[in-house]
Amino acid sequence: MIERRKIALLCALLPLAAVLSAQPYERIERRNFWNAGVNAAGLRMDSVTVSYAELYGRGMQGEFRDTYQAREAWSAGAVAKTIAHRERYSMAGSFSFDHTSGREMCGSMFIRPGFYPVDVLEFTPGRKDLQTYSFTGGIAVDAAPRWRLGGKMEFLAANCAKRKDLRHTNYRLEMKVAPGVMYHKGRTALGLAYVFVKNSESIRAEEVGSTVGTYYAFLDKGLMYGAYEDWEGSGVHLKESGVDGFPVKETMHGISVQVQQDGLYVDAEYLRSVGSAGEKQTVWFEFPAHRVSSHVGYRFRRGEVWHYLRAEFSWSRQVNDENVLGRETAGGVTVTRVYGSNRIFQRRLLRVNPEYEAVFPKGEVRLGAEVSSLRRLATQMFPYGTLQTMTLYRGYVCGERRVGRFDLKGYAAFASSSRTERKLEAATETEPGDPPYRLTEYLDWQDEYLSASRVSIGVGVRYRFLQGVYAELGTAFVHGFGLRFIGGANRWAEMLKVGYVF
Repeated sequence: MIERRKIALLCALLPLAAVLSAQPYERIERRNFWNAGVNAAGLRMDSVTVSYAELYGRGMQGEFRDTYQAREAWSAGAVAKTIAHRERYSMAGSFSFDHTSGREMCGSMFIRPGFYPVDVLEFTPGRKDLQTYSFTGGIAVDAAPRWRLGGKMEFLAANCAKRKDLRHTNYRLEMKVAPGVMYHKGRTALGLAYVFVKNSESIRAEEVGSTVGTYYAFLDKGLMYGAYEDWEGSGVHLKESGVDGFPVKETMHGISVQVQQDGLYVDAEYLRSVGSAGEKQTVWFEFPAHRVSSHVGYRFRRGEVWHYLRAEFSWSRQVNDENVLGRETAGGVTVTRVYGSNRIFQRRLLRVNPEYEAVFPKGEVRLGAEVSSLRRLATQMFPYGTLQTMTLYRGYVCGERRVGRFDLKGYAAFASSSRTERKLEAATETEPGDPPYRLTEYLDWQDEYLSASRVSIGVGVRYRFLQGVYAELGTAFVHGFGLRFIGGANRWAEMLKVGYVF
């Protein structure tokens, strides 16, 4: 997917998640390279059964944040995961629930800001509550001496509510289905899988009671160019006749191939997506996309140490066309017609992430780098255009050491970037009109959060009781450099877990 949070790489929860991974489950899951892809038939390439269940709570605070994040927020939830192997079949599954609450929140009204090429912003700070439910399931079966069949499904449902001033409620659904097949002989395995993905989200805004004030909203059509007006105005589409809120959806179809020879694994996946904003005959935006991704892995053993080399590559390109709509009435029936469309936005994301991991009898260490290049072109109004290119760089190292009943964990990372932006103006024989409106205050804040250099550190400790029960505590800190528009340079996060490995 193309989304802003994928290239930020930088929120406080990243180092926190890294140091507080659910060992040994995460280690068992990572060592089988097939688990990084979509073909569940690859579950049979390993034989270790492991499961865990845990409860957690975490807090986040600090001014170094994106426009839609809260200064202070807390979360609580539960998660359970398993990988199980039997004589002729293997299974994997997970379930999780998370409740997150933050105060004085505004900005993007979406649950996943930046996921779609359009966004809606509001400007009255208030409390938001987000609940997320998800489950995954996969099974692999030995269908014949050299053939395996597999299937995987992922499902996520989320709802968000803001209960102040310009209130809004959001509902989001995500689903992924991937049936697959594998042929294996000796140390060679070949796999093929079909991939179907569907996601949708709907924003329903309302103003409760009477007020002397006017609540405004902004429809971001790319690089913070768009419409700023009363939330009931026709330009932001939050309250339009015949449309229930602001609905957005996307459907993808694709294929994935996998190859493994001894310790070497390679996969490649292609997805073609079609997305739209609006419903029925009233479709304001249409945004198709192409996505390509690949994983490469190699593992070998030297004495008691297992070495893993991994590389992840992803590329995506998406365009957004705004439809010109009109309503016609004939015979007493009013229909909405599309008279044409304008290409108002394009974006392209390239990401490369090599990584090395060494697993010792009493610990492990991982180090890697990541480069993400994001190119965005906004052409909302002829003859004006804006081209922005942003490249982000990150290096990180994390590790774990077992000492008696304690697991000591640490994480450190540094990220920096380069960014350029230039105006484009096509030649025209007539005097061009005024350029489109741009919400520069939020643009400066958002771009600075994405591109500012920063250092991230995290530490954690887990105590292992008898019979697989554990308790874990961790903290993380992020500091940004050279800030001009963000209100502070620091952000902290803390997490407490109790769980059971079995």
